[in-house]
Amino acid sequence: MKIDKQLLLLLFLNIGYLSLNAQEKVLPEVSEDRLRRHISFLASDSLKGRGVNTPEVNLAAMYIKNNIQQMNASSPADDFFQHFTITSLVFDKNDSYLKVLNRKGKKKKHIKNFIAFNQQSNIVDIEGEMIFAGFGITGSLPADADREETDYSGKIVLYSAGTPETFRTGTSHRLNNSLEQQKMMKMQDAGAKALVLVTSIHDADNSIYNQIRSTSERQKFTLAARPTSKLPDVFIITPQTADELTGKNLNWGKTLTAVSENGIQNLSTAKSFPVRIRSVITEEMVESKNVIGLIEGSDSLLKDECVVFIAHYDHLGTNSKGEIFNGADDNASGVATLIEVAGMFSRQAVKPRRSMLFLFPAAEEIGLFGSDHYTQNPVFPLEKTAACINLDMVGRVFEERDTVWDHSPKQVKDFDGIYTLVNDFSPSLKKMTTEACLTLELEPDFSLPAQFFYTSDHYHFHKNQVPVLNISTGYSADYHKPTDTADRIRTDKMKRVAHLCYLLGTELGNKE
Repeated sequence: MKIDKQLLLLLFLNIGYLSLNAQEKVLPEVSEDRLRRHISFLASDSLKGRGVNTPEVNLAAMYIKNNIQQMNASSPADDFFQHFTITSLVFDKNDSYLKVLNRKGKKKKHIKNFIAFNQQSNIVDIEGEMIFAGFGITGSLPADADREETDYSGKIVLYSAGTPETFRTGTSHRLNNSLEQQKMMKMQDAGAKALVLVTSIHDADNSIYNQIRSTSERQKFTLAARPTSKLPDVFIITPQTADELTGKNLNWGKTLTAVSENGIQNLSTAKSFPVRIRSVITEEMVESKNVIGLIEGSDSLLKDECVVFIAHYDHLGTNSKGEIFNGADDNASGVATLIEVAGMFSRQAVKPRRSMLFLFPAAEEIGLFGSDHYTQNPVFPLEKTAACINLDMVGRVFEERDTVWDHSPKQVKDFDGIYTLVNDFSPSLKKMTTEACLTLELEPDFSLPAQFFYTSDHYHFHKNQVPVLNISTGYSADYHKPTDTADRIRTDKMKRVAHLCYLLGTELGNKE
């Protein structure tokens, strides 16, 4: 029987192609021992939770740098580091006060229990006449026309949250933010120097005040200049403090009752009196850094494009009790996995056509600042970033105790499950992810609501319309607790995530 030579040649070439394709699908080795070593170091007590403003977070950065440097990754930044500065803001309770003065300027009362709600400079020091203004200028009652006769110019205005109507119905125990901002703007337009807002008398346990205070007195961080606001300086006190402040001038509860019932406040019941308000915020500059390694692409043209892999390396530090938040899953697991992914690509004889960039941002836990800085100062232009793959918590498998997250859409997955959050800026990324998961017998879950685009470092790529994939195993019972320790991590699950990243990186790196 005579065989056509062309057919034989085609058959031979096809067998060779299939053989080569099968070789490419052979996954590189991932060492669970190495994963355990990475986790053990990064989540050790000696690193004290990798808080953003601690010496220990620098040890984590050096550890990452040394590992990716040993893989022959190149440095696209300053010796693998991208430095940036964060501003820390802390309310100074000791140097802040509200004083009631006598007509000679001498102190009559010294009050410390207040909140600086809208402070835009480090020191606010205001002195002037305080007047009582009922519920402020609400614009909702004919009686407001009478209030326009009140001289607000240069005055510090004391007023209650809510309106006469919500006071009468007892529904003013929650702040209506939109209403209160409108009132603030109207009183500022009327010439008020500053405002003192008193929370609702119906909020018996002062829960709203305490919530606002816990937020306002917490240490804050900012990457850019402090944002400006059109609102005036606003201070918040409780009804009990309002009684202490006004003294014999008026009984706060009875006066508000009279105002709400009569519709017009009786200003004769409350004479103005001089006060001084001083509020101080201490400012400190915090030096931080991202760690960046690059494996250059093999194509002379496409190497100028990249796939960015991300895993933040900071965590929560310690609390006031000295407890350490080791952050083994959040996010030592992501860092350890990404180090292994970088190793897989570095050992390839032929690299992907596009470059692989490995970004380990700092300051994720306090506001996604590291990734924000990178997207403002990218190694590759964002329009030449094929995709961003972010690993944040990839080391846990469901346990019965994780049912504390029963009502969350992101409860930790079983051994085969994985959360795969993909945006819409690449029509092929979801398909690629599905196929890669199928190869690894993983079950991708694309169902997370859109709010999760804003909760980790992929956000700053997403807002710049870069295709994004966030990979996570979900929230365990130890999320943001001192119990998030290395002994609870499943390196066998991390190994599967590493292979998922390798498959996706190879596909994204080589596609036309």
